[in-house]
Formats: sequence, C-alpha cells, structure tokens
Amino acid sequence: MRADLAEKLLVKIMGWTSSEVSEQRPLLQALANLKYDEYQQFSPGIRFIESLVKWLSQFKQPEDKKTAYNFIINQLIFISNDQISHLVNITFSEKVNPILIRKTALKLAMSPNLVRKIVESADYKEILRRSLFIGVSDGSRIDLFRRSKREISNEQVFPSYYISQPKAKDMIEELGKSYEDSKFNSIFLIDDFTASGKSYFRIENDKPAGKIYKFLTSLFKEDEPEERADAGENKEKNVYKTLINTNEHLDIHIIFYIATRDALNTINNALTVFLESYPNKDKLTCSVDAVQVIEPQITDNVKAQTDFMDLISKEEHFDKSIVDGHYTKGKHDKPYLGFNECALPIILNHNTPNNSLPILWFSEDSTSVGLFPRVTRHKDE
Repeated sequence: MRADLAEKLLVKIMGWTSSEVSEQRPLLQALANLKYDEYQQFSPGIRFIESLVKWLSQFKQPEDKKTAYNFIINQLIFISNDQISHLVNITFSEKVNPILIRKTALKLAMSPNLVRKIVESADYKEILRRSLFIGVSDGSRIDLFRRSKREISNEQVFPSYYISQPKAKDMIEELGKSYEDSKFNSIFLIDDFTASGKSYFRIENDKPAGKIYKFLTSLFKEDEPEERADAGENKEKNVYKTLINTNEHLDIHIIFYIATRDALNTINNALTVFLESYPNKDKLTCSVDAVQVIEPQITDNVKAQTDFMDLISKEEHFDKSIVDGHYTKGKHDKPYLGFNECALPIILNHNTPNNSLPILWFSEDSTSVGLFPRVTRHKDE
C-alpha cells in the first residue's frame, strides 16, 4: 500500500478536518520515519501508517477510533535499534565495571573511589580476565557487548550458557596463557529484556524453574556416574567444572539491558530464597540489575487510561487463543493486559514483548488486529 494512499485512508476513517490533518500528518510521518517503520515483524510491503490504518479499522465507533489513536500517540513507547545498541554499549561502563572495581578494591583493601589506581592495577586486569560473559538468549547482542570493551577477550564470551566441552577447554587454555592454573570466578549473565522475570526464575508446580534456576543448578551438578559408561553410554562431564573451581568463591551477576522494577524484584526475591536453602550458598554471590529500569508508573499510567482499558477488554477486541499453557504461567485474570498482567505499552524494534498489551501485538493470523504483530517463540501444540 502506497504511503500517500494509506494517509488518505487514515484521514477518512478518523474523520479529520483539514486543520487536524495539518497537525497530525507531520507527527505521524516523523514517528514512522524516525522509529516505527523499522519494526522488523511487519509483513513485506507494510509499514507503520499502513498497519495503523488496518489496526484502527477494527474499532467500529468513531469515539473508539479516537481513543485508540490517542493512546498510540500519547502512551506508546517504541525502543529503536539505536537505543538498544546504546544500552549495550554502556553496559560495561555503567554496570559491569563498577562490580569489577568493587571486587578489586576489596582484594586490595582500598577505597573503591580510587578508580584510576584500581583499573591500572594487575589485580583489576586479572579479575576482568577471569570474568565469563554469557548471553542468555539471542537478544543479548553479546557480540556487540564484547566489542564495546576492547580488553574483553573473545575467549571469555559465549552466546549461550550451553557451552560444549571442547569450547570450555579452549577457553581455559587461553586463560591459562595469562594466568596459569586459573579458572573463571565471575560470571555475567546478560540479556536484553524482562518484564515479569518469570521466564528466568519462578515457582512452577511447587518447584523452582526458569533459565537462571537451571543455570545455578547446573553449576554444581555432579558428573554422570561411571556405571553409565560401563553400560555403553558416554559419561557426561559437567562443563562448568572445566570453567570454574567449585571450591572457590563464585560471583554471578545477572544484567539486563531493559527490565521492569517488578521483574528485578521478582528475580532477586527468588534468588534470595533459593540461596538460603542451597548447600553451596557460602561460595556463591548473586546479583541482578538492569541498565534501563522501567518503573511501575509506566504500567500505572496505562491502567489509568480507563476508556482504552474498557475498549480492549471487550470480547470483540481480544483473541482468547493467546491464553495457552505458557500464558497461564503468569497472572491472567485480565489477559487483555498482557502476560502476567504487566500492561506495558512497549514495543522493541525486533519484536513486541507478550507483556505488552495484546491489542498492540496480536499476530496476523489472530481474530484481532495487532498494530505491531508479534512473532511468538513458545506455542502449545
């Protein structure tokens, strides 16, 4: 659909006067050109204005169209590729380096305020080199993170916490060239976004679950017993025993580029409970943080838009098929608020989080129309 035709249709369905057209057209064109057109899940040939026309057309009453349009103009938060890249590029200086400085200062028994003296010390260089950086998902942009700090070696960065034994052996051999007989003693788990924290640490069927829980339990997992090899099976060795010394104190730091305050609290509380009952808790320190924190006021402000909330809660504007087994792992008394009822107005340039309002991200095969259609990774069969 040509952009000029889309704009004419938009004027028609909104019933704008000439003065309203003069006011709204430059705003929409700026939003589209600067951000919204870069959304990666638009179908071929579709851009923001075309998608907006289709999205607004599902609302039958003129006042409903106006309510929906005003929400997009005033409440929507679109995080562009450049903005995410900026967060990646400052992650080391803003979050990682202060941790390394504090750790070095403690070892040297000096004030962490003596930054220049600390970062020029041999101890700081060793602590940095013995830090392992792991991408938790493909959204972690761990390659860009590594390039943001030249001193980070390629042999201390991995895009997934499923590390093969040959790779782990190579990483330790490279570390040994600088620090003989050393292993990693700090691990940074890095990911792009979390709104509820539940995919990282949650209680499911009265048992802990999630990516971070799996990672923590895998750290001290015992090797497969010898009898498995006797039975003709390959003995499985815990790869993390190659990478870390389980008898040495280990620091684990979870860092997100973007996270809600609620998600950080959820993960931190789950970590506290987990570590209290963990047999190796004296040898393990964990923290969780984010470069950009989304405060609760964002959600509160969305829920305060009562006209829009009433509109999207109507049966004709909500596709119940999204409430599957994965969706019900969070709160879902009001499923039109998104996964775990997070009620976020956030769009990421590569995909829309399911914690955002579903009316924003319903897929193209849905009975309802999404403005920024989402590609879902987890689906019930």
